[in-house]
Amino acid sequence: MKQNSRVRDVVLNLVGTVIGAGIFGLPPVMAKTGILGGTILFFGILLVGLSLHLLYVQVVLADKAKRRLAGYAEHWVGHWAKWFAFVVFFLKCSGAILAYIILGGEFLSIIARGFGLDLNLWIWQLIFWAVGAFIVFFGLKIVTFVEDELTWILISAMLFSMVVLFPFFDWQSIAMWQPLGFWQALGVMFFAVTAMTIIPEAVEIGGRNAKIANSGIFWGTIISGILSWGFGLTIALAYPQITSSKDIGLAFPPIFWWLIPVIGILAVITSYITITQAVKNLWHWDAKANPVVSWIIAIAFPLLLFAVTSRNFLDTIGFVGGVLTGLSGLIICLCAWFAMRRRGARIHWVWKWAPLPLALLLLVVVLQELAVYVRI
Repeated sequence: MKQNSRVRDVVLNLVGTVIGAGIFGLPPVMAKTGILGGTILFFGILLVGLSLHLLYVQVVLADKAKRRLAGYAEHWVGHWAKWFAFVVFFLKCSGAILAYIILGGEFLSIIARGFGLDLNLWIWQLIFWAVGAFIVFFGLKIVTFVEDELTWILISAMLFSMVVLFPFFDWQSIAMWQPLGFWQALGVMFFAVTAMTIIPEAVEIGGRNAKIANSGIFWGTIISGILSWGFGLTIALAYPQITSSKDIGLAFPPIFWWLIPVIGILAVITSYITITQAVKNLWHWDAKANPVVSWIIAIAFPLLLFAVTSRNFLDTIGFVGGVLTGLSGLIICLCAWFAMRRRGARIHWVWKWAPLPLALLLLVVVLQELAVYVRI
């Protein structure tokens, strides 16, 4: 019974992290790739994300010390890999947090206007940032408690939105296939299905038990992937003309003006809290910084990005997903390659060799995504 409870905690922690800002990028990219084409691409990427999550579990369990990705890179690969992983991981998480601040403030603003309270958008974005920063300050136990409650409400709201839009589906668009949109969709979909950032924390929540960690992370990845795909599919079928995340509300009848902002707040706040906690741990565990200093860095750098960037949501999550998540995946493959070849390790040969084809695939994705953004 206790083991099942821990598996559930790991699943909820992962679902609450994966289902974040990325789900609001799925409808426009699925409309661009075509429903059929987008579905095939999405589940292919989900399989890659699941493999990376499970490889990362092996890396974490092979080392009893508390580390983040940079620490594991140093331990298994070498000192040079530590600082490369540190920079990639920090930028990846900070870019994701930036996306959460942008969207979270927009959703708060919409809800507030619905009740007659109209303030500047940046005020609501700062409020969203401050609330998440306050929660993270009190540590992982409070974060997990808050996420469990919000994640259940989020799942219910997502399922309700699918029911609301079902009568408005354009079934003629279901067989659409547009391969030209695949490369641009890759980064957004990678962002939407992966949660490599939270894997070490998820293993800790599972008591560092291999069976609990693998089971919880497997089902957490699958459940969050199916829910995210269902949400993206539903919006794209109900409103095939969608071109950006700002158009999502147009798919719903006016009486449900509040539904997308509520889903948005629930999705973004859980991910924001967890990813900010992960950045705090990065500085504390791997850079050996003071906990308070680590917290300040974790909340301050994304706010700096917010002040100096153009705040384009799809471009932000596309770059973070396609380039920085891809590079993080490459580092995980390197760590897994050495971790599963340590003395006395009993690993199935399929898993022992899995990092090699995954690394080659991720290298192609990263190079292609870089080429896309250089052209932009």
